[in-house]
Amino acid sequence: MPSVYTVCFCGTACARDEGEVTRYWDYKYFGFLAKNERRLISDKDIFDKGTGYIPVRLHMEIGAGLHDTKKSITVRGVGENDWHHQTDTCDPLDSSLPNAPGELRKYAQRYSKGNQRSMMGQATGWADAALALHAASSAAASGAEQYNFVGHSRGAVESIMAAWFLYAYGGPACRDIPINIFAIDPVPGTGEWYSIQTQLPPNVVNYVGVYAWDHLDEGFSAVIPRPNAGMTGQEAHAVIEGRGLGDTWQTLANKRQLADPLLASDLPKPERYRLYATRGRHGTVAGIGTTDGKYDAAKFSDEVAAVPRLLYRMARGYLTRWGTTFHTKSGVQDSVRQLRKRIHTAHSHFDAMAGGQTRTSRYVTRQSVRRVSSIHGSLGWDKYYLEDVVGTPPYRMAYPCTIEQAGGGWVDWTFL
Repeated sequence: MPSVYTVCFCGTACARDEGEVTRYWDYKYFGFLAKNERRLISDKDIFDKGTGYIPVRLHMEIGAGLHDTKKSITVRGVGENDWHHQTDTCDPLDSSLPNAPGELRKYAQRYSKGNQRSMMGQATGWADAALALHAASSAAASGAEQYNFVGHSRGAVESIMAAWFLYAYGGPACRDIPINIFAIDPVPGTGEWYSIQTQLPPNVVNYVGVYAWDHLDEGFSAVIPRPNAGMTGQEAHAVIEGRGLGDTWQTLANKRQLADPLLASDLPKPERYRLYATRGRHGTVAGIGTTDGKYDAAKFSDEVAAVPRLLYRMARGYLTRWGTTFHTKSGVQDSVRQLRKRIHTAHSHFDAMAGGQTRTSRYVTRQSVRRVSSIHGSLGWDKYYLEDVVGTPPYRMAYPCTIEQAGGGWVDWTFL
């Protein structure tokens, strides 16, 4: 069994203790604006106790603590500090990847340390390259023979970017080390999408992506990366994959985009590439058990929590299959069958998350349908409707669709 190093990537605005500690800000730090009350910043009670915030909880169950170990690390979310302390700052990021270009190292420096909490940073997500470089550098320095990445939101996108950095800049020692990725609702955010977000590099052996059905907020279009040539087994794809890399980190994969998994095709199904759709919002799939997928602990529901419990079990299962060793037993004892049954007998909660059971394209933009894309440089019109590319959900499952739902892409999806 090869030695394995696991990296757990947090989503936007999530600290490395997300879901494990309730944090407040004290207004006394604001001088003349001081008030007696405190502001709640991060409430652990919105998360299911068995799963916590899934990336952080998985790391804790691998290494028996919040801090980095020789077996696994966490990577903070963009626009947030390592921990949720009000006056805390960040530890420096690692940029020691052997052949990382000076341009990338310089770019990463501005996000490396100090106070990184920023609402603008959360909106833009520009720190994702620095955090991906940190993860790649840490993995390369681990001496492991295999890397397992698990991430949520922009953290899941960073896992793909980190794989590219290892492939392009890791040098002979780690360029071809196999990488497995478990991506929980990967969302790059608004603006330009880089080619290293929409194409899997050759060193990724397995990709599992899970996507939330009921999150329709603007700016939360999910990325579905294209499988690599090793997954498709196509000689023509291997030729494209053999083209040179781009001159900058943003353009590394511009000339190496392979077949789009979201378009219809008669190509054989790719191997070791799995796509799942599940009920719930963007936060639900990462551990939040509230009925609206938001941040009021009073709205926690065991019925909704069946989704994060199922995702947690899936993540642990895949990581175990890929060689990650856990220090503690699973925090969820419900069987997969029990959880799926609970999800599909409580569909009213999930329907309400997206505005109600009836979903129709009364508006030109089909606002009742989530958007996804696999196109780098993505603009507003370079996206697909999720319900179109996944095909028709099984009739026995309560996945609401608009009356225009049709089609299906090249890759088959599994509905949870």
